Amino acid sequence: MTGYNTRAVMLAAGKSTRFKTKKSKLLFNICGQPMILYPMRALEALQIPISLVLGYQADEVKQEIERAGVKDVACVIQEQQLGTGHAVACTQSTWDREEILILYGDMPLVTKELIQQLLADHRARNSTISFLTSYVIDPFGYGRVLEHDGKFQIIEEKDCVDEQRNINRINAGVYVMKRAFLEQYIPQLGKSSVTGEIYLPELIKIACDAGLLVHAISAPYDNVRGVNTLQELWGVEQIKRSEFIRHWMSRGVRFELAQSIHIDIDVEIGAGSFIGTGVHLLGNTKIGEECFVGAFTIIEDTTVGDSTTIHSHSVLQHSTIGSNVHVGPFARVRDHVVIQDEVEIGNFVEVKNSHLGQSTKAKHLSYIGDAQVGTNVNIGAGTITCNYDGVKKSATVIEDGAFVGSNNTLIAPVTIGKEAYTAAGSTITHDVPAQALGIARSRQTNKEGYAHKIRESLKSGPATPSSVEKKAHASEEKEEEGFQFRGAVKTEADHKEGF
Repeated sequence: MTGYNTRAVMLAAGKSTRFKTKKSKLLFNICGQPMILYPMRALEALQIPISLVLGYQADEVKQEIERAGVKDVACVIQEQQLGTGHAVACTQSTWDREEILILYGDMPLVTKELIQQLLADHRARNSTISFLTSYVIDPFGYGRVLEHDGKFQIIEEKDCVDEQRNINRINAGVYVMKRAFLEQYIPQLGKSSVTGEIYLPELIKIACDAGLLVHAISAPYDNVRGVNTLQELWGVEQIKRSEFIRHWMSRGVRFELAQSIHIDIDVEIGAGSFIGTGVHLLGNTKIGEECFVGAFTIIEDTTVGDSTTIHSHSVLQHSTIGSNVHVGPFARVRDHVVIQDEVEIGNFVEVKNSHLGQSTKAKHLSYIGDAQVGTNVNIGAGTITCNYDGVKKSATVIEDGAFVGSNNTLIAPVTIGKEAYTAAGSTITHDVPAQALGIARSRQTNKEGYAHKIRESLKSGPATPSSVEKKAHASEEKEEEGFQFRGAVKTEADHKEGF
């Protein structure tokens, strides 16, 4: 049943003083979604229009709601926070339905099913007021529900005398009232002699005293918890997270240590996948079927294909990972990376804003940034794409089948051609043509017997250049002159010797 003849009034104007933060509690995330969006989404699913009462940080709350695209919301500003009765009265110009549903914006665990039950019961009994109650071990902070001969009265926490503080039946703060009754009686509400506020629950006593039908519906406390402190926020998030984990367990996902795992509301996980201890799955993350996500990995706004393994302590952000891929351990993939099927990204490898083609491997201690890497490419250990010159970012292109040797430095912009090789230890500053070998490193020279001579020289005097070292340098310079001369007429043998 949807639609109803109902308008919702959501109270969200408070200053969140018990949070002891500058930010409104309504903007704090619970499993990846601002708190206020949970009850709003429940109402939206039932096609119930919302009059939202705002006050503290009204602009920030409105921006979040607009960003989320919640439909049919009319915002009303409560300039002075004078209590719940005053807040509801501020929305009177928006009352265009026969029933007015009133609830708080800090109730992230309320469900559309519970709201449906409340409205259906209200209509079936033709009640003037129906409201939710619950039983709780520690009722501190809630209004207490007193019932005698079928008549109800709500005593607010600040107004309770000592014997009333032990009453554990609480007012959940969710009501549905006939509009005609609300229009007639809400102007009659007076101010509390203790706080000076106008309390909405006084309408329950007024209705009972007038002989009108008031009905209380008991609800599980976990569905009507309010959030007034950071400790309560933590407790609510534990409940919501457990709800999501149970959902995915029922669909064939195994969680190694479920109580240690964080999962957001928009995450999706395929059947047969394994989620290890301490994993964080954040934002709009999609994990395929038969995947393995190792311990203490963080995956945010990333799509992972089927049968892919993400080893422990890896971080993946805003990227797309193919099927049968291996990433990690201790890898980082970030900023719009696309990794195609059967790629291997190994330990301590970082990939940023790059595209890696099918069956490519970068298995050890490398940085690949702003690169277009083809299929079946091997990137050796210690390879760095130098993409930033202090002013701008430049691209590295490594074409299909290329082999990049270990400890290479690729100075972008540069292209390594199809099936080309680069020698280990090279600093590549120019394009390497297809099927060519690029070598860019200094020539090694071995001086037989010099180690012993250097040690003897160091023993005989201070740490200044010795005659032995000077001779060695002179010999190196002479050798280099010969090398440069031969470079003018290098033979194939010379190339092999340099390699």
